[in-house]
Amino acid sequence: MPAHLRPVDLDEPAASGYPHYRELLGTDRLSPLRLPTEAELAAAARRSPWLSATRSLALWVGDGRVVDDATGGLARRDAALAVKELSASRTVPGGLAPTPVEIAQWWELADDLGFLDCAGHTATVASGVDSWPDGDDATVLGLWKQAFASLCAWSLSLDTELAGEPRLRLHGAGATVLPLFAARESGLGLAELSAMVREVAMLDADGEWSAAVWDRWVAERGDPAEVLYRRLVQLGAVEIHAGTVRLTALGLFALWSEIKAEVDIPLLPAVEHMSAADMVSVALLGTAEQVDAEWRAWSATRTAAEAASELAAVAVAGGASERAAATALLRKLGPEAHEVWHDLLEVPALRPYAKRALGEGESAGMSLTDHDVAWLTADMFCDVDVEHPPDRIGELLAATVAAGEEGVFDVLRRLDHPGAAAALRVFGQYHPDGKVAKAARRAAFTARASATPDRPSGPG
Repeated sequence: MPAHLRPVDLDEPAASGYPHYRELLGTDRLSPLRLPTEAELAAAARRSPWLSATRSLALWVGDGRVVDDATGGLARRDAALAVKELSASRTVPGGLAPTPVEIAQWWELADDLGFLDCAGHTATVASGVDSWPDGDDATVLGLWKQAFASLCAWSLSLDTELAGEPRLRLHGAGATVLPLFAARESGLGLAELSAMVREVAMLDADGEWSAAVWDRWVAERGDPAEVLYRRLVQLGAVEIHAGTVRLTALGLFALWSEIKAEVDIPLLPAVEHMSAADMVSVALLGTAEQVDAEWRAWSATRTAAEAASELAAVAVAGGASERAAATALLRKLGPEAHEVWHDLLEVPALRPYAKRALGEGESAGMSLTDHDVAWLTADMFCDVDVEHPPDRIGELLAATVAAGEEGVFDVLRRLDHPGAAAALRVFGQYHPDGKVAKAARRAAFTARASATPDRPSGPG
C-alpha cells in the first residue's frame, strides 16, 4: 500500500506497525505554518455543528436509553425515537439531519468523547458532556482534536459495518487528510480525494475487490470521500469551495500537533515579528501562493534596504538552499538591493549570485566564469533527495546542462563545494540524455578516485 494512503489514527502509538509520519508524508520537513491563537482556535472549535449535534444526542439520552447488544449502539426503537425527537426539537444545527445513519455516527463519537456512559444494556449522559463547549480552551481543543481523529479513523467503516457490507473496507479513507495537509492552501480536488479513497479501498480488499460492490455503494449511499469530507466540513476541519477541499485552521492545527514530533514544521510568528530567516524558510518549502502572500506581508513591515540587508545576512550564514532562496528573494527588491549585491561580490559563495543579479543591469565585469556556473549548479542540486527527487527533475536537469555542455562537470568535480559530489550523483542518475548522464557519472567517479584533488577554493 502506498505510504500516504495507509490508515491514519492520530492517537495511534508510534510503536505500531504503521509507518511514521515522515514516511507517510515522504519528508522530514514541511513548510512553516501560521496558526491563529489558542483562543481563536478554541472559539472555532466551540462552533462545530458536528460536535453540537453529538452533544445534543448525549443530552437526549439523559438518564437512560437501551443499548443494542449486537451493535453497541442505540436499540432500534430508541434510535427511531431519537431521529423523531431531535428533528422536532431543533437542537441539531441547521444543515444536519438526524437520520439513522448520522444518529449512529453521533452515538459512536459521543461514546469516544466521554459524553456517554455505556454500562451493560443502558447508556446515560456523562459528566464529560459539559466539557464542550463550556470547558477551558485547552479542553475544548483536545476534544475537537479527538473528534477529528475519530472521524478519520472509523467514520466510513461504521457506515459499512451497520450496512452489513464487509467486502467494502474503508478504514483507510482518513489517511487522505495527510496529503491534504501537505497541500496547505492549494488544497486538493474532491475528485482527487475520491480517487485516493477508492485506491486505498482496493488495496485493503486483499484480493477481494469488487467494482460492482463499490459502484452499488456509491449509487445508494454516495461517494465515500464526499460523505467523509461533508462530515469533516460539519466538524469544522475542512472547507469545500468549487470542488476543492482545504483544511481549516483547526484542521491544520490538529494535524500539526500530531505530526510535529516527527516532521519539522515551524510555526511562523506574527508578521511584524517575522525574521528574514523565517521568510527564507517559507521560500524554501512553501507553495508559490504561500511565498507570495508571506513576501507581501513581510516586505511591507520594513524598508527595502532593511529587507535586503537582513536577507543578505541569512544568505551569508546559510547553506546552499538558504543561499538560493535568500538571493531569489533579494532579486524581488530590484534596484533597492543594488548596494547589497555589490557587498556580496566579496563573499565567495555568493559572488556568482551577485554577478548574475548585477549583470542584468551592468555588463562590464559581471559575466559568469565556468567556476561561477559550476558553483550555482552545485548549490541548485546538492540538496536533492536522490531517493525521492522532485517531479520533473529530468526536465530541470536538461534545462541546466544541455547536450554539449558536459564540460561543466569537470569543473564541478574539482570545485571546493561540499555538495559537488551530491550534485553530480543527481545528474548521473536523472539527466534524460544518456551521454550527459554518463559524463556526470564519470566526473563523480574521477572525483572519488582522485588521490590529489585539484580543487579551486570557490567560485571565480
